[in-house]
Amino acid sequence: MRKVPDTCISATQDSTICFSEKLSVIRFHNPNRYLYKRVQVDGCAIIHGIRCGNLLCSADEREERYVELKGSDVIHAIDQLRTTILTIGEHDDKRHCYVVCTKVAPRITSLIQKAKMEFKRRFNAELEVKSTPLEVRLT
Repeated sequence: MRKVPDTCISATQDSTICFSEKLSVIRFHNPNRYLYKRVQVDGCAIIHGIRCGNLLCSADEREERYVELKGSDVIHAIDQLRTTILTIGEHDDKRHCYVVCTKVAPRITSLIQKAKMEFKRRFNAELEVKSTPLEVRLT
């Protein structure tokens, strides 16, 4: 990741790394207790403009996991992820993006599919749009 102040980063080896906001929750299960870096993007790493809420990086920063927790505005969340990757993303060895919502409207399914293809092609990133809570196993 590029240009992120140390004050926005905290190291963790917790077996469960949780991000939550209002009713949306994502839990990363880290059974091997590998070292990860939690990055507070919104209001710390990026102060102005649109940006996602959080980033979880492997200790060597080769693995990036961008997280946006939302109520239902999935399209805005995808824009936030896109902008954050362009601003602080550095390595695309293993990049994942998560939009965790309290509800996903069925009418936007085709837009989500297009965004998934764009993220794969443009950023070498997997994009997941899921309802809360989302459980992810880190390996």
